[in-house]
Formats: sequence, structure tokens, C-alpha cells
Amino acid sequence: MIELVMVIAIIAITACIAVSGLIVLMPKLSLNAVARDVSSNFHRAKIEAVKRNLLCTITFNILVNGHIYDYVVYIDSDQDLEYDAGEAVIKAVRFSDYKGSVGFDVTKGNADGLTFEKNDDNKPSVGFNPRGLPINNSGGFGIGSVYLKNARGNTRQISVSPAGRISID
Repeated sequence: MIELVMVIAIIAITACIAVSGLIVLMPKLSLNAVARDVSSNFHRAKIEAVKRNLLCTITFNILVNGHIYDYVVYIDSDQDLEYDAGEAVIKAVRFSDYKGSVGFDVTKGNADGLTFEKNDDNKPSVGFNPRGLPINNSGGFGIGSVYLKNARGNTRQISVSPAGRISID
């Protein structure tokens, strides 16, 4: 009986150590998941632009159909880098839908965690043209970065280069 109690105690202690280690890792795992999804959606916008031979745009902090999203990927049929009712939404994302507390790092970028040029609606936007190159509202290269931060202060940066290369740092 004593041996059984000792084995159960050892299993319980091991489980507590494993759970506490997992709790420490969760915020960083959530941040990495969000960063990968943002990068993946940039790639998705680029691929959709080439595939459909249309401008595909990502606009940040935007109201669509009565909901505020952290960013929306859509086919920009009038090519103004602004979401208009009726334009096809490919993906609408809220960081609050992810487990963990991840959001824009407002200490970087233009005090909103973003360095993309703003469109005429004053929303940071980047579009991908049918050749897969990023463009901004003034017709130049749509270069910029998204800065993310979790509750523990860990950060990640997703960048778009003039050639359309998307990277996570």
C-alpha cells in the first residue's frame, strides 16, 4: 500500500511540473501561432492576386458587416486599397479568437503596431497586384511590418519586402 501511495505521489508531482511548464510556454505558442497565421494570410493574398489576376488587399483595424476585425483579406475590385461593401472577403481575423492574449505591439510602428501606408480611410493597407508584388495607396511598393506582442511581452514581426517576400522575425 505504501508503494502504491509513493508511485501516485511521484506521478502527481511529475504532472504538476509538466503542467506548470506548459503554462509558461502557452503565451509564446499562441504568439507564434498568430504570427504564422498572419504570414500565411499574406501569402494567401499574394496567391489569390496572381490566381485571379486581380488586386488582393489586406486592410487592418477595419469594420466589416458590423464587426471590427484586426485585419481583413479581400479582393479589391475597384483597386483603391479600401474595403467596400460587396467586395469578396477571403479572410477576416480577430486576434481575440485565438487562445492567449496576442495583439498589435503599439510601442512599434506608427503607434499601432503597423508600418504599412494608410489608405484614404486612414487604415493601414497593403495590396498584392496580379504579379504578386505588394503595392501601397500611392502606387509605390507596399512594404511594411506587423508587430505582435503577447501578455508576457514576447514579440514577433511579420515583414513584407518590395519584392513581395514575407518573413517572420
